[in-house]
Amino acid sequence: MLHAKRVAKRRTAYDFLAEITETCQKPIGKTRLYHKIGATYRVFKGWLNAAIQLKLIENIGNKYHTTQKGQNFLSKWRELQAILKEES
Repeated sequence: MLHAKRVAKRRTAYDFLAEITETCQKPIGKTRLYHKIGATYRVFKGWLNAAIQLKLIENIGNKYHTTQKGQNFLSKWRELQAILKEES
């Protein structure tokens, strides 16, 4: 009997950054953001710090928010995804 293996698509750096940035469009706490991203805490923490250092999101109080630079990044990311979809 053959068992179907569930193959998860590996997320790229841009996938993580886009997902975090998009999720922070509405202010969100760290724990809720962690659960929505669905990665190990170690991986999540690394990409969260990267998004902050790149100024895609910012921490105000206990909530994370998408910055204007983050909004611009998401816009360009969506354009790129649309172009790549057209090509395949």
